[in-house]
Amino acid sequence: MPVGVLDYGGLEENVAVYCLTGYPRPFELRDGTSVTLRPMERTDAEALLAFFRRIPEEDRFFLKDDVASEKVIARWAEDLNYDRALPLLAFRDEQVIANAVLIRHRGGYRRHLAEVRILIEPAFRGQGLGVGMIRQLIEIAWDAELEFTQFELVRGINDEAIQAAEFLGAMTVGSIPNAAKDTRGDLHDLVFLQIPLGKWWQWSQF
Repeated sequence: MPVGVLDYGGLEENVAVYCLTGYPRPFELRDGTSVTLRPMERTDAEALLAFFRRIPEEDRFFLKDDVASEKVIARWAEDLNYDRALPLLAFRDEQVIANAVLIRHRGGYRRHLAEVRILIEPAFRGQGLGVGMIRQLIEIAWDAELEFTQFELVRGINDEAIQAAEFLGAMTVGSIPNAAKDTRGDLHDLVFLQIPLGKWWQWSQF
């Protein structure tokens, strides 16, 4: 993969392009397993689809798209544009084991922030991978001079993602009680977290 500015589509004027360097990048899990992190490429559609289909249905239920659909993943690959939505994948050998996405609001009143979403295969959770991938995306957002990264998560379902975000300094900025209903009909709170960037993120790394 080339090093430097990567762009998969036309950009609006005066919008910084993400600068991605050093990928593919190795990452070691807590148990010593070595995985590789890199941005998604168009040829990853089949591996990404297989990953999503291994995720338990109760986890996929809370995602915003039907990720078990071949058509959905094919469209993602065809329309890949890192500056709009940057998918960072974790590979063990040729198998995708995690997907984290930095979603950029490129215009309007939310142009100063980006949303982070993450999903990890159950067998690889609790190994530090979530913290590592979120940190990578925050660094990319910080380098692009965005002001905030935010998370929208379901308490009781996305607890590991909430813990990973909080470990990196995320603060709860709001919640909606009983806003999410799981496959059994149980209600869960929708939680909003935010990590400020700029000088705050720079200083927090020392």
